[in-house]
Amino acid sequence: MQPYPFDQIIDRSHTHSFKWDNVTYQGKDMLPMPVADMDFPVAHEILACLDRITEHQILGYAIVPESLKRVAQQKIKNSYGWDTPIDWQVWIPGIVPGITAACAKFAEGGILTAVPVYHPFHLVANWVNKSLFTFPMVEENGRWTFDFLAFEEALNKGPKVFLFCNPHNPGGTVFNDDEIKRIIALCQQYHCIIVSDEIHADLRIQPQSEHICIGKYLESSPSISFFASSKTYNTAGLGGALAIIPDPEVRKQFISATLGFFPMLTRHSIDVMETSWTMPSTWLDSLLPYLQSNHEALLGFINRQNGLHMLPLEATYLAWIEFDERIYGDFQQRLFENGLHVLRGDQFLGKNFIRLNFACPRALLDKALGIIEKTIHEIH
Repeated sequence: MQPYPFDQIIDRSHTHSFKWDNVTYQGKDMLPMPVADMDFPVAHEILACLDRITEHQILGYAIVPESLKRVAQQKIKNSYGWDTPIDWQVWIPGIVPGITAACAKFAEGGILTAVPVYHPFHLVANWVNKSLFTFPMVEENGRWTFDFLAFEEALNKGPKVFLFCNPHNPGGTVFNDDEIKRIIALCQQYHCIIVSDEIHADLRIQPQSEHICIGKYLESSPSISFFASSKTYNTAGLGGALAIIPDPEVRKQFISATLGFFPMLTRHSIDVMETSWTMPSTWLDSLLPYLQSNHEALLGFINRQNGLHMLPLEATYLAWIEFDERIYGDFQQRLFENGLHVLRGDQFLGKNFIRLNFACPRALLDKALGIIEKTIHEIH
């Protein structure tokens, strides 16, 4: 088998790339690291899958086949130890639309989420005209976790949907068994439905981390758990996701909220998901060590700098980096002016942070570190 060329640099400019063709760049030599897709070529097996579709020459409407349903069922069972009947499945075009539909249908008393968090988790409140309640993540034993006292205080205000991001974006936390059980106990006590986004479940870069599906413990309680292959296999532009909803009434109501809003899945998304979950593990077995190496290089560099701080990630390829505003001022803007685009922490409701995507060839990461170092020297 040909090795996966993670060191290969592919020019993504002028490809309608949301990441590389940002209108704010206006011809500036910019290294973009804001958007959560990877700068790696996809697996050979996925390219072959897409070639088969193209060679067929017809791009009509598609249905989700029983083969994909069984593959997804086996994936969740084999990877996460959760045995889910096929009739619990609801196939959707993407997780963000799924979150929006769930909140529109079930969040009459408001939406609760921990912050900082992936921005649709807090923006969705305005999208569906619901109240937003938040509580903070806290640093504990070298990792980000929940402030559980603040969590309960927020639950006491009456939200009916808790949006749970596991593994966490941007904190990189893989929530452990004790944390999962505390979340469940509190949400059940306050009658709050758990809606869980588990798209990064396979991107665990710390070997000791184990992904736990929160829905596994909620089969007798209302819950929605979202999965997709797109982050792991770098096919985010194709869409396609799966909701696991054990309760038949919740499932029925969720589906009703999607009618007229959600398009059918494409053959591309269907076949690529099936290929991703059935192909040999060599892609992931090669990807994770590469990401781990990039992570260690970035972590070490950041924590050697005065006024910068980063906790080691347990999962994802999205570094959450704190900076001292007294030293760096508007650090995101300073980096942008020097040719590195990262996201502001404010976008995630996290002050004095930046988020940097390190899922890229090592040469690009080294270039980013050089820009950060140059920016630091200019400030000092």
